[in-house]
Amino acid sequence: MKDIRTLPDAWDMIERLAGGDGGSKDSLYEIYYQISTAIFDYRLKHNLSQKKLAEKLGVSQPMVAKLESGDYNYTIEQLWKIANKLGFAFHIEFKEKEPESYSIIARPENEDHIIDYKVGYLAVGS
Repeated sequence: MKDIRTLPDAWDMIERLAGGDGGSKDSLYEIYYQISTAIFDYRLKHNLSQKKLAEKLGVSQPMVAKLESGDYNYTIEQLWKIANKLGFAFHIEFKEKEPESYSIIARPENEDHIIDYKVGYLAVGS
């Protein structure tokens, strides 16, 4: 008998197949992480305190702390201004994604639990 605890989560699979936003928050947090580490690395590279970087950006020191922590929801204009003041290239790519393909049968973590349904098994009881 098959142990159902080893089966893939059906709702997760349905959401992925339906194009749900399953990983969209993760990609947003990845963007925030990239921005915050770029600002932090710039400050360290140029041996600036948060206060000195704040003066260069025309913001307050607590704002620099927020920018570096990734705990801030930037506008495009703010990002553009920061990039220009720090000499960063600024590029936004906004295009349609290529559809992803998923295999319902072969998830790597469950490959040893794949059941091979033979035609004979499916015909029993019909």
